[in-house]
Amino acid sequence: MARKTKAEKQREEREKRIKNSLIAQLENKGANLAHFEDLIADYMRLFRIKDKLQEDIDKRGVVYEGMNSSGFPVEKNNPSINDLVKVNRQMLMILKELDLSTETVPPPEEDGNL
Repeated sequence: MARKTKAEKQREEREKRIKNSLIAQLENKGANLAHFEDLIADYMRLFRIKDKLQEDIDKRGVVYEGMNSSGFPVEKNNPSINDLVKVNRQMLMILKELDLSTETVPPPEEDGNL
């Protein structure tokens, strides 16, 4: 098994923090977590897809060179752009279904250190 790169470890840690944050927000609201576990899993799958789409856009750009049906090089729009918009929209719909927004997130606890 290949060792994970630093970027992969950071991505996994970020994903773990986001998932734990979603769970904590639902628990703070007194929501039945069992009912929403599947939606959280779906959100995290979409989160991973979103990252891969963003990597593709970073790698190939918004427009890339491809071949047309006649075999001539042409510039094509990267389909990951449209897919990213669709994935983001679905992620926002899941957050809405969970009733989670910036307005419903409790402020961070003060630790007394300034």
